[in-house]
Amino acid sequence: VFITLPRVAAALVLLWLGCRWLSATESFTDVMLNCLALGFILDLNSLLYRTVMPRRNIVDAQNTYVVKNLRMPPSYYNYSRDLVGLVISVAWVSCYVFYFQDVLTDYQWDIAGSCSGFLAEMARPR
Repeated sequence: VFITLPRVAAALVLLWLGCRWLSATESFTDVMLNCLALGFILDLNSLLYRTVMPRRNIVDAQNTYVVKNLRMPPSYYNYSRDLVGLVISVAWVSCYVFYFQDVLTDYQWDIAGSCSGFLAEMARPR
């Protein structure tokens, strides 16, 4: 509880802030750079662990024997769990785009008329 709850809370906060940050990005190049920055933030705890912890403690943690069943036979449960994760991801993105995003206030999907000339010019062969 003392480890899982703060990690889940941090992941949810990063999910919310990351979605706001990425939706406010203006160009595709900046979106890619911001995705890399979010990946760095998510991996920061393992990076700090590997650089701050003494090597002996890391080796001791790696050599600690934990009984796990690593081989899971194919079953409907395993496939359905992945499918549920996919559905939750798609639902989150859809809900964020249509209901939660605050970057473009009162956005009514009305930029097609304004951008049609620009898009036609960009699609014209040179």
